[in-house]
Amino acid sequence: MTLSTSHEYGTAEYYSVLFQDILADVEGEISPDAPKNIYKGFLLALDDWIKYHDTQLNEYQEFKTKVLESLGTL
Repeated sequence: MTLSTSHEYGTAEYYSVLFQDILADVEGEISPDAPKNIYKGFLLALDDWIKYHDTQLNEYQEFKTKVLESLGTL
């Protein structure tokens, strides 16, 4: 399935197309573990985004410290 880009980003229709792509993988005979793996994949994606944002928070804090040090306000 090719993802359509005809829907405006962030709309319900846009996300419907993304979910359709995932639902297309639910085929019991070909991949009986697909539902479980889709669920696990969702949880892994959440973990990855949490890790990414935790890392970014640390980067912003370090950047702020360096800026304050360079300005002599720390």
